[in-house]
Order: sequence, then structure tokens, then C-alpha cells
Amino acid sequence: MKTSKKIGSVEFLFIIFQTQVGVGILSLPATLHSSAGKDGWIAILLAGIGFQGVIFVIYFLSKRFPTLTLYEYAPKIVGRLFGTLISIGYILFAGLTAILVLQLFQISIRTWILPKTPSIIILLLLSISGAYLVSGRVKVLGRFDQFVTVFVVPLIVMILITLRFSDIRYILPIGENGIGPILKATPEGFFSMIGFEMALFVFPYLQQKGKSALISLTISNISVTCFYCFITLATYVFFSPQQFKTIQDPTVYMLKGISFLIVDRIDLLFLSIWTVSVLTSFGSYLYISSEGVKILTKRKEATWSIIITTLLILGLSLFPHSSFTVPTLSKYHAMASYFFVLGIPLLLLVISYIRKKELPDRHQ
Repeated sequence: MKTSKKIGSVEFLFIIFQTQVGVGILSLPATLHSSAGKDGWIAILLAGIGFQGVIFVIYFLSKRFPTLTLYEYAPKIVGRLFGTLISIGYILFAGLTAILVLQLFQISIRTWILPKTPSIIILLLLSISGAYLVSGRVKVLGRFDQFVTVFVVPLIVMILITLRFSDIRYILPIGENGIGPILKATPEGFFSMIGFEMALFVFPYLQQKGKSALISLTISNISVTCFYCFITLATYVFFSPQQFKTIQDPTVYMLKGISFLIVDRIDLLFLSIWTVSVLTSFGSYLYISSEGVKILTKRKEATWSIIITTLLILGLSLFPHSSFTVPTLSKYHAMASYFFVLGIPLLLLVISYIRKKELPDRHQ
């Protein structure tokens, strides 16, 4: 593999970070509150701890095949037939994730910014931007993700400003409802923070595949967990438990009432920056899906697979749907996440040890 296509540990870190941070910023606090009440933020911490176990599985599996992606080493572990089925599964899972990102994005944009803009315009703009980003492959994706991560700082600053109107008594006493509701809400945090599976497809492009890669994954996990926990806690101390029952996107509502001398609508500024995070997350899953199509069809160039995959994802996103479509898709996606984020990598890792399947790392 040419050196020009390689990425460093820092770029790898930001690819994983930006894949995780996406649409969930807006609705996650309300979702967790409906299950665990004011202790919903604890569920995020538990999800972060659980993700560390997922990180070890993904890292050790990728390290056994340092020059191959999951699409390439799955057939070596379980045979061509089952390996192909696993690859198709990941293509569909990544495609479904991309569709959900598009759907949730256009719903939020139409709700808060462009209520009269046709859905096709919103979806088309994000799809074209994502396809253009992915066309640069992993190197460009890593550099772009590294650059735009700086926009997380303004998001944090905006939320910090709202804390002057907060009341910490809204989250006291901590753990009042017991551990049961918290554990029930933990999967919601898990689904909103998925993204580590991206490592299964970019690991071969890493310059250093040793402990630095594991450290990058761990730092990303800690950063995303703290970021989501911070946003959730901020909304919990801003709104009372009664207000949460009628609020769908508490993060935006919280910023909607804040203004400065030269900026009257901070929520619009927040959503503008949030759009960039949605683009990077969408781009990552578009990359996973299109890369699978390229490998299965044995194409050398990725342009064809990117165009086909983007058109399919966009077309399915435009398919007529009711208000129950997105929740239904989210439900099935949540169940599939258990298999594709943890189950299949763990199974492949165990089988690879049993069958003693691995490739030497020539890049160490």
C-alpha cells in the first residue's frame, strides 16, 4: 500500500470520533430521560465503559490482519460463502445507518431551519457532499475529520453559556430511581455512540498498528462519552423533569432562548456546526458501504461504487414514508447494531484464534 494513502494515529482518532458524533446530539438527552429520568446521563457513562470492551475486540481482530479490511479477511476466517454473507451484511448495515442519518438530518433541518424546503433538496445536498468527501478516500476523510473537529469547541462554549441559567437541583438526588432504569437506558446511549466499527475498515491504512492505534480508539471513546455526557447533563440541569415530557430536542430548545448582541439565534449557529458533524458521520458509513460494494464487485476504482451506493441510499431515503418509518427503522437498526458492532467481530476473533488464522504485520 502506498505511503501516500496512509493515515497517522491522530487522523485515525478523529475519523472514529467524527463517526460517533452525529445526529444523536439533539435527541439523546430526551430519549435517555424517558427511560431513566434525571439519571439518564449515568447511562452514557455505562455505555462508554461497555464500549471499551468492544474496542479491545475490534483492535485485536484488526491486528491479526493488519493489511486487510474486514471485507477481505472475513472469507479467510469463515470461508468464502459465509465471508461474503458477512460482507453483504455490513454493506446493508452501513447503508441503513446512512439512511437513518439522512432521515433524522432532514427532519431536524425542516423542523428548526428550513420548514418549507423540499426534503429532496436537503437530502441531495448532504448526499452529494458525503459522496465528494468519500471520493478522496481514507486520507482525505482523516484530514477533513481532523480539521472540522475544532468546531466541537464552539459547541461546548455555547452550551457552557447556558449553564448560568441552570439549576443543579433538577438532577438531585442522584440515583433516586435505582439502577434498573439506568441499565434500561444504557442501550440508547450505546446506539447513539456507535462508530468504532469504522476501525474494521480503515485499520489497514494506519502507519502504526501497535499500541498507538489502541490508544487512539480509547481516547475517542473517552472523548465522545464525556462530550455526550456533558451535553446531556447540561440539558438536565437547564430543564425541569416536567418540561422534559414535552421537549423533543432539548439541546436546541436550550440554546433557542440565548442571544448575544450580534447573534440573536445561537441555536441556528449551533445547528450549522452540527451539520458538519452529521456530514462526517454520514460520510463514514457511506465509505463502509461503498468500499464493500467495490471489493465484492472486484472493482479497482471506487468512483463507480460510491456513485451507485449514494444513489441507492438517497433513493431509499426519498421513498414515501409515514411518521412511524424512522422509529421502526431505528428499532431494527438498534437490534442489528449488537451483531455488527460487537457480535460478528467477536465471533470472527474467536474463530481466527481457533483456526489460527492471521497475517504477519509487515508495517510494525
